[in-house]
Amino acid sequence: MQPVWRVETNLPGGDGLVRVDGEVVLVRGAVEGDRLRLQLGARQRGVRRGRIVELVEASPMRVTPPCPVADRCGGCALQAVAIEAQAAMKSRWVRDAFGSLMDAGSKWLPMVSADAPRLRRRLRWFVGHDAAGYFLGFYAAGTHQPVRHGHCAVVEPALNQLRAWLETALDLQGVQSVQALLLDDGAHLVIEGDDAPPQLATQPDCVDGAVNIFWRDRAGVTRPLRQAAQQSVHQPMQSLHDRLPAGSREIALLVGPDDFVQGQREGNRELIAQIQAWAGDVRRVADLFCGIGNLSLPLAVATGAEVAGAELNGASVRAAMRSAGVLGVQAAFVQANLFESFDMAPYVGADLLILDPPRRGAKRIAASMGRLLPAKVVLISCDVAAGARDGAALQRQGYRLAALRALDLFPFAGHVEAMSLWERA
Repeated sequence: MQPVWRVETNLPGGDGLVRVDGEVVLVRGAVEGDRLRLQLGARQRGVRRGRIVELVEASPMRVTPPCPVADRCGGCALQAVAIEAQAAMKSRWVRDAFGSLMDAGSKWLPMVSADAPRLRRRLRWFVGHDAAGYFLGFYAAGTHQPVRHGHCAVVEPALNQLRAWLETALDLQGVQSVQALLLDDGAHLVIEGDDAPPQLATQPDCVDGAVNIFWRDRAGVTRPLRQAAQQSVHQPMQSLHDRLPAGSREIALLVGPDDFVQGQREGNRELIAQIQAWAGDVRRVADLFCGIGNLSLPLAVATGAEVAGAELNGASVRAAMRSAGVLGVQAAFVQANLFESFDMAPYVGADLLILDPPRRGAKRIAASMGRLLPAKVVLISCDVAAGARDGAALQRQGYRLAALRALDLFPFAGHVEAMSLWERA
């Protein structure tokens, strides 16, 4: 009889941690408090992994996954964890990562479970093939093999409807993947692969009453899929927007097919509202890794501040400038690689510096805070370890952690967003 092991905790990313004869073993699908029998696997990148053979005793936090393919799909690591327990678990991940940087005056804002499901609006489906034909799905855990979904429980209903339409209406042979981004006035759909379904070349922007704009990604360049003959100077490609809170107002920001937006709209609005609450009376805002101005332009509209921003994606910079012009915001957004040397002069001495880097963090910029010298810094971290490392760099240069918030932008996934406010000591 195999021994029974207890799951000590769930780590960021969602894996359960089990100690087998003193060795750490990571187990997908395990829940803190479970008692399990395991099959031990090989080490991957120095980490031993295990597979559940038998669930001997279920954790009080364990629930039946709402998705019927949760045991195979790699999209949601925490499907077996009760939603209220996910809030406490993810809050702990943030608090543990940043705990050594907090002082007696640091305000801690743990995650609160949402009253209603918060669904994803940004995703990438991969094309798979089985006995029933071609389909769009997410990769199985640890593989590049898509899993067929009858209905995905964590995405917006409009995206489930779109996926079903794409599978039935189009020839997906030759397509590698489809990126989808659902906005307030329509959806961008980017087709990736050697061949685009010929039906899409003449596909109208409106399908079943919804605006769906189709694009083709070829060698990293995104172009509209409609034939040139259908493009008229009197009928330009329709623009799509994200509606966001700006103080007591609602504003619309232009969003293109290559632009980054947060994957869940309610969480993004909470993130923006929190920044406005923390900012106070600001006149100059610096926004590094600015994207389309998702965080800084609503703040500028609410406060009358001017904005200086930088971002590597040129299309996002152009979108930010167009939105700033429409909104009447005094702003200068430029294209720059913020992981290398860039001109810091426009961002020195801001009332507020917003940092929203990708997963690797903002190590170089955090180490340059002695040159930038903002009064306040808001750091958005989608990787808590990278965020804590950047926070430690801020602390070494005279900033203190004034407030820390855990925010869930990917329910059921093993990810959490850490928002931290830093003030000059």
